[in-house]
Amino acid sequence: MSTGTVRVKHSFLFPGKGLRRQLNLFLPGPWSDPLPIHCWAIEHDGRLILIDTGEGSHAKNGPFARFDVRPEDELPGAMARAGLSIDDVSEVILTHHHGDHVDGLPHVRAPVGISQRELAYASAAFSSVMRKVLRQPFPPGFAPTTFALEDGPFGAFAHSRKVTDDGRIVLVDTEGHTPGHVSVICIDDEGRHVMLAGDVTDTLEQLMSRRADAVAPNPKVHVETLETILAHCREHPTIYLPSHDPGSAERLAGGITVGFDS
Repeated sequence: MSTGTVRVKHSFLFPGKGLRRQLNLFLPGPWSDPLPIHCWAIEHDGRLILIDTGEGSHAKNGPFARFDVRPEDELPGAMARAGLSIDDVSEVILTHHHGDHVDGLPHVRAPVGISQRELAYASAAFSSVMRKVLRQPFPPGFAPTTFALEDGPFGAFAHSRKVTDDGRIVLVDTEGHTPGHVSVICIDDEGRHVMLAGDVTDTLEQLMSRRADAVAPNPKVHVETLETILAHCREHPTIYLPSHDPGSAERLAGGITVGFDS
């Protein structure tokens, strides 16, 4: 489901090195074409699980992001266009705390979960200051419960958590974009791993290029996570779906898995 679009600085998608990696975000530069702001709904075993909640029409532009979200683009409209009702959502899982992933929460009455490490990072002084600088306050009523990834390895990932008893929906640790970022892997009927990747990368191209993004606190850790994802994709046919990749919807519809050159 798409909740509007966002344009970002070219330096956000292709960051510089060293101090320029983040400084360039605040300097004049070219902008991308509009990128989708996706969130995801999983129907499984009588449950409707929402992964992130998208952006709201109140979103304010920042130094490196320009939003285009109409009221009808917000979560209730996005779900209705997908033939779903927001009243049927059984739970929400947040990949991380950034506004374009949490601002739809006021529309939802279901329980909301976020990783312990992510909420701790979001509550730290630095994150609070950056929310003010970027004009991205938490939405009203932001009070998620926390979870830990305590179920051991899953594929190439060292830390995971089962969402469903049958193990077909699993959370995995994808630290990088933020320290507590998680991704969600759903195993479809053909055995493919559908990876709802949040902002672990902006695009499939970024994953294949093993390129840390412009906001990751620790670029080295981010690259290590990308290597882990690629290792998992080699072990398991994986449909890789970042939230802002214009190609995600087509890959999901076509069942297109990550390919590697021989």
